This record gives sequence, structure tokens and C-alpha cells, in this order.
Amino acid sequence: MAHQECDKLIDYFNGHLSEEEKQAFEQHMQACPSCREELAEWEALSAELPFLSEAEEPPEGMKERVLTNVWNSDDTSSPETSAPALDEKRRSRKGPLATWFVGAAAAALLFSLAGNGYLLMENQQLAEDREQLAGEAEQLAFERDVIEADYEALLEQEDEEGGVADVLLASNLASTDEELFTGEGSATIIAEDGHVDLLVQVSGMPELEGEEAFQAWVIEGETPISAGSFTIDDDGNGAVRYRLSDMDDIQVDQIAITLEPQPNNEQPQGQMVLASP
Repeated sequence: MAHQECDKLIDYFNGHLSEEEKQAFEQHMQACPSCREELAEWEALSAELPFLSEAEEPPEGMKERVLTNVWNSDDTSSPETSAPALDEKRRSRKGPLATWFVGAAAAALLFSLAGNGYLLMENQQLAEDREQLAGEAEQLAFERDVIEADYEALLEQEDEEGGVADVLLASNLASTDEELFTGEGSATIIAEDGHVDLLVQVSGMPELEGEEAFQAWVIEGETPISAGSFTIDDDGNGAVRYRLSDMDDIQVDQIAITLEPQPNNEQPQGQMVLASP
């Protein structure tokens, strides 16, 4: 942890830390003599930078004219003693150590700027990722709400339409000629959800050929009323459902099944094969 704090020294020196990070690093320096010593070296180096450039020789005669004006305004100094002293001071501030510090400072500053640029790019990418994830989460929440609403509506519909079916009539359908036809079936009239339906089911029926179809009939007196055509599966099973409540004041006297040459006839054309008593 202390090593991570020490790594913030350059950013602290460059003023790249937030106020909160700055206060935390200053608290760290109170217990870290290494950071205090290095910071002092950086500050001293920054103070020395103006003196580390190579001196340029002024045009001939310029130095004497400037110094003559200075000496004329201040008699306590002389050109003979001050000029060499100034040159000596300049030379004393240069050397291999100062040059090394300049190179190190430039490299450290460059590294710090590159690191800051990389962190900026990373922060921008993280912000974009967070925004995308937030959008996806919002879409998922919306879809979840839609599904929950549909499910609740379905439950309400089942509650409204639900109920126990009342069986009004149940009868077996027997073969009209057992020597020629061995199938069997059943007819059930049920009341459910405010409707009256006829459900006809058969089994063991013979295989159909061409356009043949079985057709159910509701017989009122001597009048047959079509209850719909149906086919059978490979095992001879089939079924048809017909809404009786759509017929006005019908009186069901008998239910029969015929084998028709084509489906959906208005009147029976084929042989009656099953019938209720």
C-alpha cells in the first residue's frame, strides 16, 4: 500500500492529483521520509532549472556598456570583481550531476504525462461500458415488466374463464353393423364458460381412402344436422367438437357418424357406421 502511495509523488509534484488524493498523499509523506526527501530534490531541481542552460556570449562591447551603467548607479561594486564572480556562480550551478537531473526530470515528466493520458482513455472506455450496461439493464427490466404483465393478464383471464365443465349428456356410439364395421365411439354434451359443446370421439375406425372422411351428425327428429367432418390417425382414432349453443332451440334426439366420400357434406351421402341409442 505504501509503495502505491509513493508512486503518486510525480503526479503530486505536477499538480495532477485531486484535492482528496493530494490530502491523502500529504498525510502519507508525514510517515515516509523517502518521499519527503525525493520531493525536496524535485523542488530544488525545479528551482535550479533556470540556471542550467548554456550561457550565450553577448555581442562584443555589450557587456562593458551594461556593466558600466550598473557601476555608475552603484559605487559599491566594480566590473573587475563582479563580472568574474557572476561567471563563477553560473559555472558552479552546472555540471554532470545537474545535467543528469535534467534528463531524469524530463523522462519522469514524460512518463507521468503518458500515464495520465492512458488513465484518461481507460476512464473514458469504462464510462462508455457503464453506459452500455445501464442501457442493457434498462431493456431487460422493461422486457421483464412486459412478461410479468402478460402473465398476470393470463392468470386473470383464466380466473374469469375458468370453471368446471358440466356434462349434460354422455352416450356411447355403437356400430350399426358389427359384421361390416367394428369401430366404437362416444358423444358428450358439456356446458362450459357459457357455451354448450358436443364432443365426439372415436377409436378403432377403418382406414380412409382418397377423399373419404367421417362426419358427425346431430339428429333432431328425422332431420340430420352436420356437426363437422374429421379424419383419423394411424391407430384409427379421431375426434370432432361442435358448438351446439350456436344452434337455436335444437333438440338432440340422436348422434351418428357416417363414412362420407368427401368431407363437409350438408346432407349424409355415405353409410352410417356409428350411432347413439
